[in-house]
Amino acid sequence: MKILVSVLLFLSFLQTTIVPFNLVLIILIARAFIKEERNNLYLGFIFGLLISHLSLLPLGLLSIVYLVIIELVHLLSHSRLAKHFLLIIPLTLTMLLFEQILISLITNKAISLSWIIIIETAVTLPVYFVLRIWEERFIVKKEIKLKINP
Repeated sequence: MKILVSVLLFLSFLQTTIVPFNLVLIILIARAFIKEERNNLYLGFIFGLLISHLSLLPLGLLSIVYLVIIELVHLLSHSRLAKHFLLIIPLTLTMLLFEQILISLITNKAISLSWIIIIETAVTLPVYFVLRIWEERFIVKKEIKLKINP
């Protein structure tokens, strides 16, 4: 979890300064699709506040949007289609469009639907596989207990 928070912190600064892609939201969507935990909501709230502050949006706007998106992904991850990994692509596209539309409606700015959303959607699949490998291989699950034989 410490490494994930460090990566998200780095990406949030990168996202608001250099790269115009919504990298934090992509990772949050992929993690919420892989693993349904309350920690996803905490991460969405905290990094929504941070990105709102860094990008000079009303404080808490992105937190609410991220929480809604994570909760929608949690709900959709229970469907029968969620067994197939390719569902992450249309799911991410839909959630990124949803985020852009909500932010543009609340801030009274024009909707900026451009090629950036397509690139963000294409980046989702590699991010999904990296997170899935990380969660399966390197994170110890609570169900696994080591037995020591005397």
